[in-house]
Amino acid sequence: MYISSTRNAVDAVLDPDRLSELVQAPVRAARVRIKPGVSVTVSLLQAGRDRSAGWARLLWPASRDKAGKAARRAERLGLRTTQYDTGDGLLFQAGEVAADPSLAKHIALARSEDLLAGLEGNLLRYNPLRRLVARTSRGVVRVTAGSQRRSEALQEFAGRYVPVPPAPPDPGGAVSGHISLQRFVGDTDLSRHHDPAATARAGAALAALHAATADLPAALRRDLDDDDSDSQALALMHTRILNHLDPALAARVRRLGELLPGRTLRGPKVLAHGDASPDQVLLERSTGEIWLTDFDRVRLAPAALDLGSYLAVACAEAGNALLEGYADAGGSLPSRTELLAAVARARLARIQDPLRHGDPHWRRRIALEADRIEALAAAYYAGKGSAADQGSYRDCSQEAS
Repeated sequence: MYISSTRNAVDAVLDPDRLSELVQAPVRAARVRIKPGVSVTVSLLQAGRDRSAGWARLLWPASRDKAGKAARRAERLGLRTTQYDTGDGLLFQAGEVAADPSLAKHIALARSEDLLAGLEGNLLRYNPLRRLVARTSRGVVRVTAGSQRRSEALQEFAGRYVPVPPAPPDPGGAVSGHISLQRFVGDTDLSRHHDPAATARAGAALAALHAATADLPAALRRDLDDDDSDSQALALMHTRILNHLDPALAARVRRLGELLPGRTLRGPKVLAHGDASPDQVLLERSTGEIWLTDFDRVRLAPAALDLGSYLAVACAEAGNALLEGYADAGGSLPSRTELLAAVARARLARIQDPLRHGDPHWRRRIALEADRIEALAAAYYAGKGSAADQGSYRDCSQEAS
């Protein structure tokens, strides 16, 4: 198989047949991490199933030493990896989840503390080289390449004001800043089950989180990022990858950054979740109880950051329920045009998601998303339209229950 460029390498791993040929097993890509001219890494799922099949990556010559280090570490831990030359100067390497090059030592520590056993059948999320989340008999275990101490401290603080997944009754001592344990709660989330009343409670929870800003300890405040990125900076972040894959599409994304207002977020800065979306709200369907989760991206930013982020991926009815819940709980809603701008910014921030999530048709989906962002920009400058109505373009009735 001939792979001569980052573009060809990405096309190869996103084609299930070509990826299966590389792995020598029937698989498909689930998550993709791209470093142009350095590496392309994917998490693997068994073909036709949602069961994890590990990870794989293509490495350029300058990164070959990384493959050797990962293989030696895995061998010391009694784990499996395979690698071989593709025939054009690139190296292909694959392994089981526990041998992930950035997570292996942390997974091994979690196993030594009896926090993790088998992984593949229990994984809730797996982003190669970054993190995994697994359900175990002890609770939900998160293992990350970066330290979780900041996000844990922020979740502990947020838990005084909003519902968050609690620690298990007997969590034991902290074994590492890269490993955390919390109780398994809920039986679904709001991206998979449409519940207007629960969504309104999620809006109220965001209002409470934002209102807690005044109580934020100075030590935590100093550790928070101050969100001041503008639309052009967001667009350029995407073009660093897209320039290597589709220059025409990259140019279009860059123009989106120029089309949107430079500073799309206005208003006082609050304690923002940073990644508010329906899948970050866990739900117990029998009781309607909710929990906010995943505080990795908490930052100081205008409230429109969280509201626009949620509206960008919620159906219209859910978006309206969120705003109603937010306002009813005392949250100060941004103006209609500010919300439109915030939704456009959030959609621009996520425009690369089809590629990151391993969609073989990512070019078409990113182009369609660019169409939608252009429509949002037109509505913003015309002063027309509802932010909730111009969110995900999805019918709430189509959501899984």
